[in-house]
Formats: sequence, C-alpha cells, structure tokens
Amino acid sequence: MEFWYALIGIIAFIVLFPYIRCFFSRLKCAGKISKLCRRKGYKIYPTHLFWFLGNKRAKRCDLYIETANEVFSIKLFGMPRRLSILILKENGEYFIRSYIALISYGAGIRFPINGKPKPMPLYDFRYRYKDEWEIKTPRHILLVNPVSMETKRQPYHGGEVTVGAGDIVNGMEIDSLPRLLGDLESAL
Repeated sequence: MEFWYALIGIIAFIVLFPYIRCFFSRLKCAGKISKLCRRKGYKIYPTHLFWFLGNKRAKRCDLYIETANEVFSIKLFGMPRRLSILILKENGEYFIRSYIALISYGAGIRFPINGKPKPMPLYDFRYRYKDEWEIKTPRHILLVNPVSMETKRQPYHGGEVTVGAGDIVNGMEIDSLPRLLGDLESAL
C-alpha cells in the first residue's frame, strides 16, 4: 500500500510541476516589479487582489504601473511548460507547440505537436483606468511569464517569424520580465 501512495505522489508531482514552477515564477516576478517600482518611485495599481496569478483567459489586465510620462497596462500570460513554443496567429488566435522526444539506438528525434488553436481574448487594457492617466502615453503589455522556449508569430501568408521582446502583435507589446524591467528602468 505504501508503494501506491509513493507512486501516486510521484505522478502528482510530475503532473503539477509546471504549475508549481508557474506559481514561484510569478512570485519572483511580483517581487522584482515591486522592488524596481519602489526604487524608482513608480506607482503600482493592481486590478485584483492576487494580480500576480493573472490568468491568460481572463479579459481584464492585471496591473498598471504609472511612471512620470507613461502608463504600463500589463496582462500576464503564463506558459507553464518551458520546453514549448507560443505561436501567435495574425487572425487573433494562438496555440502552443510541444515536443515529444523519441530515443532509439543512441539517437534522439523531437516531433512537434501543435495544440488546438484558441482565440486570444480581447484584453481590456483600460479596466479601472483612471482619468488622470489620459495625458500619459499608454503601453499595452502582454507579459509572458513564465516564458516559453520561444514565441513566434504566424502571418497570414504562412511561415513563422520569431517574436522578439518588445515586438507588437495584435496591438499588444510582447514582453518578458527582463525586457519589462529594462523598459521600466529607462522610463522617465
């Protein structure tokens, strides 16, 4: 009986590990953002209590950061599995590409498996937006945290293009945490 408890515990850990990784990555993200904003004198306005646990399916943004000249509207988009690729399609959909590795006779082959395309929600970057921010430059940020192995964009004409941090896709600036912290560091 003890064997079965141990086996169930190991299986549960393997299944839940990506979500545990996501939780601790988000805690680290919240700490870094808060520390930088305190040091630079920026104001943080969360839109809900546990903003750092923002869900990619929720339509409202998770956080506002007000600097002297800009307002960063941030929506968190988590990728629990590091070895996957986020593909953003031009028609407003996204899917996740995972890989299966097969090892045979000392050689390994990775086979890509594309997930089902899902519609990207139309995120509300003006949820609880303050009137006094209207004179500042708005920035709509899709913060991919934790990050995947790669983020790509799939244009209408086919093929795939790698998305760099700061690129605009579907009206949102795609950022990773280091890129966002760099932008906040250099903001006036």
